[in-house]
Amino acid sequence: MKKNYTLSINAKFFWKVLLPGLAIVIIVGMVTGLLIVDQVIMPNIVGVNRDVVEVPKITGMALEHGRETLYKAGLLTEIRSKEYDDNIKEGSIISQSPDAGSKVKKNRKIAVTVSKGKALGVIPDVRNLSERQARIELKKNGFTVGKIKKVFSEEKPIDVIINAFPESGTTISRDMEVDLIVSKGPKPTSAEVPNLVGESITEAKKKIEESNLAVGKISYQNNTSLLPGTIVSQSISPGTSVPFETAINLVVSVMR
Repeated sequence: MKKNYTLSINAKFFWKVLLPGLAIVIIVGMVTGLLIVDQVIMPNIVGVNRDVVEVPKITGMALEHGRETLYKAGLLTEIRSKEYDDNIKEGSIISQSPDAGSKVKKNRKIAVTVSKGKALGVIPDVRNLSERQARIELKKNGFTVGKIKKVFSEEKPIDVIINAFPESGTTISRDMEVDLIVSKGPKPTSAEVPNLVGESITEAKKKIEESNLAVGKISYQNNTSLLPGTIVSQSISPGTSVPFETAINLVVSVMR
């Protein structure tokens, strides 16, 4: 005699456990399937991944040209360092990372090393140029100006370069600064008398010495309206042009 078998499932278990579990399995399966189609199947069908691009070759290009090339490819530029290079002109790209042909995600930064030009250079002849012209010429050759020393010269007009240090024609590293010696013109033989009235005796003597003049006779005058040691008058009027070492007599206030 044939027997019939039946599967008995508790209704509470079916609605609260089995059915929600089946629904979760179906949803997870659908999501997984969509991801596989989008990330694996479709890229293989169309032959490209929408988020991945090929890095173009930018070595040897001027920095701005290379930056533009990367931007058009959906990539960004990051300057990693600047180095001297005898073969790559200043401002051009020596190397890149990742290399050209690499597959990377869009918006990735491509690190570049930029040339500072040749490591060594010959100091141009800047003699007889103005200070401004000399600065321009040195910068054009990759050098920076260091200290400026101004000296009197009977041969060179004011603001004209007498010489450079190291001297013009010397081959040096471009990291070294070039000092300039600039003419102040012929050394003067006369000075303008400074205004000393109202100054302290100490300050007056300092101004006289700085003007290449000499302190002459000092006399004292009772004056209650001024602090003791203040200059009341001077023997030569301020602004007068006199030979170097001319003596200036002073009258100084005192309280008696």
